Amino acid sequence: MEAVKGGKMKSNNVIWGIAWLMLLSMTGCAAMSGNYGSVIPDLAAERDFMAFRIAPQMNYYYSGPDVYPNALIGLRKEYVLDNDLWKTLEPDPKIFKDKIRSMQDKARQYGGHQYGFVIRDPQGKPIGVWYSVLTVITRIVEMGEGNKVIVYTPELDVYLDNHSPHGGDAGHGR
Repeated sequence: MEAVKGGKMKSNNVIWGIAWLMLLSMTGCAAMSGNYGSVIPDLAAERDFMAFRIAPQMNYYYSGPDVYPNALIGLRKEYVLDNDLWKTLEPDPKIFKDKIRSMQDKARQYGGHQYGFVIRDPQGKPIGVWYSVLTVITRIVEMGEGNKVIVYTPELDVYLDNHSPHGGDAGHGR
């Protein structure tokens, strides 16, 4: 039993290592220029989503179909989401749990699962969390005037991209 746990732990570490490299290579240029934040893999955020924990200091939003969203984000209440493509997710425990479970079920159909990320402003301050499959490659966060934040949405077919001949090449919306 111990060997299985150790093997699974190594596998998870490899996956997280690959996720880090992908994100650093893709967000490096954006993070270096002006008003762009970053979205970094975060196990604590992933655990919170998997445990269906709603942080009272955040407003939650989702992108994609109502039945199985492509991504969920939580944004600290002192920030205003400046993008009408995200839909408000009420802080109701049952609704929150149902959305996450439906996302997980959809990802499992394609052999995938979601990961947790922390959203940071250009200075590295945590301003929110993100939950989606890894094929949502482009996670762009742009800081607007004052406390406004523009978070680009993923493409609408992120679950289908897991098996695309292009290796899950997902873009972004705005």
